Amino acid sequence: MESENILVRDFIYLDWERVRSLAAQLFKGVPEEAAEEKQREVTAGGRLEGGVPGILRGKTGADYRFFRSENETRSFHHHIYSITEQELSKNGMITEIDGNFVFQDWRVNYFNDGQFILATGLLRLMDYAWMSSFLEALPKMMKAAQHAESLGLKQKRDAQIITQQQFQVKIQERQKTLKEIKEMKMDELTMLIRQLYGEVVRIKVLPSKDNPDKVLVGTGLINSFYETAASLSQKYGYEVDANWKLLGQINISSNPDEPEPIPTGNEFEDSFEQLALGLNKIIRITSSPMFPAISVTPISIYRLC
Repeated sequence: MESENILVRDFIYLDWERVRSLAAQLFKGVPEEAAEEKQREVTAGGRLEGGVPGILRGKTGADYRFFRSENETRSFHHHIYSITEQELSKNGMITEIDGNFVFQDWRVNYFNDGQFILATGLLRLMDYAWMSSFLEALPKMMKAAQHAESLGLKQKRDAQIITQQQFQVKIQERQKTLKEIKEMKMDELTMLIRQLYGEVVRIKVLPSKDNPDKVLVGTGLINSFYETAASLSQKYGYEVDANWKLLGQINISSNPDEPEPIPTGNEFEDSFEQLALGLNKIIRITSSPMFPAISVTPISIYRLC
């Protein structure tokens, strides 16, 4: 491979099980960690595929037997991901969406359910679980900060840098702020956030700032991030405008906005279905993207080095 064709990726997020599934279908085998390990475990009739390093295909007639290693490393995952994305691209299966995309084509019927997209643009990560924990701790943090600040104010008063009246005014202002925070009922707010969004990270990609309504919205699994969203937000803030890339699949349902119950004849079950459909409508209103925003299932997020 020529050096100009080598892409070095620094991964922020990788859904390895999705990558494994895609690789198994693209290369007709499941990637495993090391050829030496496979050679020890290949049964009669099994063989190593030469085209892709570390792909084992055990074959007896039309019977394919796949297994996985428990010793896989992240570097191995990254290699398999790289050749998987390359294969998808080579077969014309990836639609690239960036600042050069023709946004007049951004229509509902342009996208297909399951369509692979590689989006480049401004990235926003919202870890609502971390945010809710932060909100719970906010009153205590404010109280500790006010205590430290009051000590500083006392020193200024004793040094006659500020007057007693100025000291009292500032103390009352801080007490008023703390009271307002407590009245916000943070425990109820954090409970609502957890119920709506759970233990996931909301991911948004804006390919073009000139088209702010054309956004890709997904949900990432916390254990698929290489760094916590909180850590990334401390480095970059909530928005990362550094042309990071997201490989994902489009989610588009052909169901009507308000699906009708499908009766079974069992009144008890049918009534629960009606209730579930009503609750689903509320959930979609509170947490589902609406066109022109497009729902996407993220497979990877990375930056090129």
